[in-house]
Amino acid sequence: MKFEGNKAYYFHTRLKELGLNYRRWSLRYGHGKADFYEGNKGAAQLFLDTKSDSIDWLKVYEVDAYLRRTHSHQWALSYTTPVRLNGREGQCSIAFRWLRVHRLQYGTLKGQMWLGQFQGDLKLLTTRGLPESETRSNGVALDVAIVLPLSEQLRMGIWVENLFSRIWQRTLQDITAKVATNTVEPDADGFLHAVPFMQGRIDRRSLNAKAMRLWTIGMAWQQRKNHWLLLTEHDAIGTKVSIGYALRFGERQKVWLMRTVGKNKWLVGIDASKCQIQLSLDRFSVNKIKRTSIDLCLSIAY
Repeated sequence: MKFEGNKAYYFHTRLKELGLNYRRWSLRYGHGKADFYEGNKGAAQLFLDTKSDSIDWLKVYEVDAYLRRTHSHQWALSYTTPVRLNGREGQCSIAFRWLRVHRLQYGTLKGQMWLGQFQGDLKLLTTRGLPESETRSNGVALDVAIVLPLSEQLRMGIWVENLFSRIWQRTLQDITAKVATNTVEPDADGFLHAVPFMQGRIDRRSLNAKAMRLWTIGMAWQQRKNHWLLLTEHDAIGTKVSIGYALRFGERQKVWLMRTVGKNKWLVGIDASKCQIQLSLDRFSVNKIKRTSIDLCLSIAY
């Protein structure tokens, strides 16, 4: 769980991908899961106090929490073409993705915890509890990326994921309920676990929605063997700015370091001709690291 201002959030993604490249064409298959929880200060404090078994009965916890979870497979076909600006060559990539969604959950929980009793309102769209044959749904998305040289040393790139998108979910359970409980437990599959009282209604409905648009704008300044980098990204967590430095060794080898401004996040990368490694850290001290991740990409010629 991460804290920022008066809110807290938990964000976890896992993606496995396999791809083939042929000249300007690329075909990729991916399988991934994404979990996103967001809550106000009261929801975060209730979560922490519950986890440590130290709920203050006289304290009023005002809870406003949001959940989004997905599990999907996707195929992506992309094409890259050169583009020219002021006599200099850049490139543009267009990718079309077909999605197969297996699990979908969207929900909000608003209420109050006081004197050991929680009362609130739950609204949840979920595929849980439905046969798998009814929950498989389809979607399409269009991604665009363009990299342009502005001068001999300066390059700019723009990447937009889900520029156009549409998801058709065949069947969902639409749950609207009043919740009353004296047992609040963190649950990886939802907001509440072992709820003793829930009164409301469950309907079935379909969903026609758009995927969240994600974009990145980057600038790179080249000086012989080194590059200075500046990135602005917008995703489910919000907007963030990162600065970095890359050092090139030979034709295809380079090492780079990125630092997210205002947040405890470092990204270290090594790029070789057939291998890419990325290491993400929340601290640059081995003794203080709490969160870390590693990405590995291998390329095989055929």
